[in-house]
Amino acid sequence: MPALGVALLFLLSGMFVMASVEDSYGEYFDVHPEEADKIVVKTGGTIRYESVFYDNDLGDAEVNFTAYLLKPNGDKHSGGVSPSTWKTSSSENVKTITVTAPSDAGTYRLVVEYETDDEDSPKTGMSQTKVKVVVPITLKAEVVNDSDAKGSITVAFWVDGELIGDSEQVVKDIAPNGKKTVTYEWVTDSLGGGKHTYQLVTEDGEITEEGEFYIGHNEYRWASIVMGLMFVILIIVFVYVMSKPVKNYGKPKGRR
Repeated sequence: MPALGVALLFLLSGMFVMASVEDSYGEYFDVHPEEADKIVVKTGGTIRYESVFYDNDLGDAEVNFTAYLLKPNGDKHSGGVSPSTWKTSSSENVKTITVTAPSDAGTYRLVVEYETDDEDSPKTGMSQTKVKVVVPITLKAEVVNDSDAKGSITVAFWVDGELIGDSEQVVKDIAPNGKKTVTYEWVTDSLGGGKHTYQLVTEDGEITEEGEFYIGHNEYRWASIVMGLMFVILIIVFVYVMSKPVKNYGKPKGRR
């Protein structure tokens, strides 16, 4: 009898687990980047997201979706999402959404809402995800061909001693004893403020050019700003002093 009770308990537990799992998949709604490793976009660039909806209890209801961007301050951003509305009568729906990044950098949110057309008891839901918009960092360097024949070379940028993987490119048809400028727009939010160094390195490990750039400001720039303000203030004081009328502190004319 105890063995029968234990077996019955396991059976009921299994039924409960099965019911819980089935119920947990009754409705699913999520918005996420199409490529998990690409969550940052440059100003004015585009990035794709997927809106995944599943509801096995939907029945014959029709579902209306609305997508939009929220600014960092919480206000709605006008446009920038395509499509912004769509509908489906299927219990499964995966929609690809293209977001065109605003011209101002910041952390935005892509919001997708849905509502069924059931007048008596409509179902609603909402999912959102981050859209990180950054100003791209433009890296620029020159490649020199020291030979007497036209040539091509593979190069890549390194920043602060780390290879920027997507920056690798082939510079083709460099004229004999000539040079070409290599440019790369780096879309990243991984760098802190201050000074950073970069190198353009060939496939053979030769450094063709080195340089530096700043995120935010540097101490020299602030010093220049302060000196400029002081110079402007001195000019204003000088002009004010020179334009004041000279008072005659001598005796009145009638008493001279």
